[in-house]
Amino acid sequence: MTRPTHTLAALLALASATAQADEGMWTFEHAPLEAIRARHGVSVSPAMLSRLQAAAVHVGASASFVSGDGLLLTNHHVVEGCMARLSTPARDLATTGFVAGRRQDELRCPGFTARVLLRTEDVSARVQAAATGADDAARNAARKAAVAAIEKGCSDEAAGTRCEVVALYSGARHALHHYRQWDDVRLVWGPEAATGFYGGDPDNFVYPRFALDAALMRVYEKDGRPHRPTQYLRPARQMPREGELLFVAGHPGQTERLRTVAQLLSARDVQLPLALATARAEIAALHAYAATSPEAARQAQSVLFGTENWFKASDGEHRALQDPALIEGKRQAEQALQAAWRQRGLAGDPWAEVARVNALNDTLSPSLWAINFGYHTVYAQAGDLVALASERALPEDQRLAAYRDAALPDLERHLKADAPFYPALEAVRLATLLQRALDLLGPDHPYVRRALDGRTPTQAAEALVRGTRLGERAERERLLAGGAAAVAASTDPLLALARDAWPLRRALRLRVETEVDTPARLAAEAIDQARFALHGHGVPPDATNTLRLSFGPAKGYTSAGLTHPWKTTWGGWWDRADSFDQREPFRLAPRIDRARGRVDPRTPLDFVLTADIIGGNSGSPVVNAGGELVGLIFDGNLEGLGGAYAYQDHTARAVAVHAQAILVALDQVYGAPHLAREMGGR
Repeated sequence: MTRPTHTLAALLALASATAQADEGMWTFEHAPLEAIRARHGVSVSPAMLSRLQAAAVHVGASASFVSGDGLLLTNHHVVEGCMARLSTPARDLATTGFVAGRRQDELRCPGFTARVLLRTEDVSARVQAAATGADDAARNAARKAAVAAIEKGCSDEAAGTRCEVVALYSGARHALHHYRQWDDVRLVWGPEAATGFYGGDPDNFVYPRFALDAALMRVYEKDGRPHRPTQYLRPARQMPREGELLFVAGHPGQTERLRTVAQLLSARDVQLPLALATARAEIAALHAYAATSPEAARQAQSVLFGTENWFKASDGEHRALQDPALIEGKRQAEQALQAAWRQRGLAGDPWAEVARVNALNDTLSPSLWAINFGYHTVYAQAGDLVALASERALPEDQRLAAYRDAALPDLERHLKADAPFYPALEAVRLATLLQRALDLLGPDHPYVRRALDGRTPTQAAEALVRGTRLGERAERERLLAGGAAAVAASTDPLLALARDAWPLRRALRLRVETEVDTPARLAAEAIDQARFALHGHGVPPDATNTLRLSFGPAKGYTSAGLTHPWKTTWGGWWDRADSFDQREPFRLAPRIDRARGRVDPRTPLDFVLTADIIGGNSGSPVVNAGGELVGLIFDGNLEGLGGAYAYQDHTARAVAVHAQAILVALDQVYGAPHLAREMGGR
């Protein structure tokens, strides 16, 4: 194959071709309204987008207001962690589900917050002007100080307002997001796990799909009254038809579509393999623990679901990067941009600089994965307590970026949240982390020697967990209140290990910030300034876990010779269960099984559309061109798992719960017609 010659005209032609697809997770202020009208013949009013933005909510994932009394619609799997924290052996909400018959029955979700984006402003010039210095360390410190000052200037925790500087186009642009935030979020309705996650891991990221992955929460003000949102979504008067253009408002996580080829190859060959190996080890350990008893299975269910879900998504991304066509397409686009760079007479080679620092990142990554406190573990709480005490003592420009003042309230909230503590489960999870450290670093590494102290990972983990009091909320609150002195004086063995591990982990993270992230950001700024000069806002920025708009028609597809319909039905759900003889994980929850004869089997259940989504979009409302609610994003299909790196709408699909299915379930299955009425169901 001969290498094509790229010119600026070729680059512009490539950009023009890309614009024909419904690609993009667009910021609301730069939504491509004219492109939508030209491609689909649908006119979307700025007023509709403004209403949709005001109704869209961030709860760690995505959600939306669906009543004037602060009712929130999101996914079952988004509230699943809340339900697990509220469960006991005597009341397992994963098995029974939950419905609040009255407002006073609604249950506060520990550690949950909700926030709405009020407005954005461009602060690019302020950040870039400040981020100067003689070397990368000075530039990193100056940038952090500038970001912290901008955020602090408009955040007011007491008033419920928060500001966050968001880097767009790899740092070529910066936007200040103004939020209103609440920390009283209560569970209103959550179906059983067998309903919300019907089909379990075998059906995850698969279509046709049969699941009622929906839930309701409510946001409360500090005075105990429900929040009264300025805007909320109402069910569509006419539910969607195949081919109808639909819109998704949500908070997609992190995409890498504007990354260089060197960064993609690093993800393929180093970063994702490390992450996947770690997840495999934890999944195996969790399955072994869950097999020991029904109670152990209940304890492990929430973390196992999250880990398996994350593994399957990451494995799909890894497989996508192993596709030579994807890498070749990225390489050609990069060569086109490099040609445009040279034709514009720009100096330097930012692509080579990214490749250089990325090689350093690859060498540091195994140690970062090894000296790791885990995710939502009691060891992670120990690490957070130590990090907060350590970083708070420093000026903001000398702290790690994750510990600037604007980020601290959320960290404290998580530490103060009440949650069940299962010592045997925590010991298994910690043993897995310590075994991973031993495998990656070897027995002679200082961290491994300190953590194991001559013991096996299992023996060390059991002793550390047996001796800790960090599973008690009161103890965590005491250490938070006492600050650095209390943390330094504590004899808790798990906190002591985190205290000794933190300098090692911090040094690694600081090297990544200073020697990798800062020069990579400067190089990316140069690349993206050139891209921005050519295309302006015609190319959407990578997703950053902030509010975005995507769109596409409801549309079936053909994959591997099989033609899939655009929607599934309740009758199909019952048939799937019967076809598997009601074996796990295809057994119906009793409520759903008993609904035969009550719910019309032709009632829509789930549907697919071509909208561009990734993880983080879970819980996103799907609306029609008038801004009326028609569905709820809860998944994507296997063919779309490469969406972090590239978009294609031939077979990739977003999967949504049909709005009619939610209203029917509330009214006819869960005995909650009051909630269906509050949502505006007719």
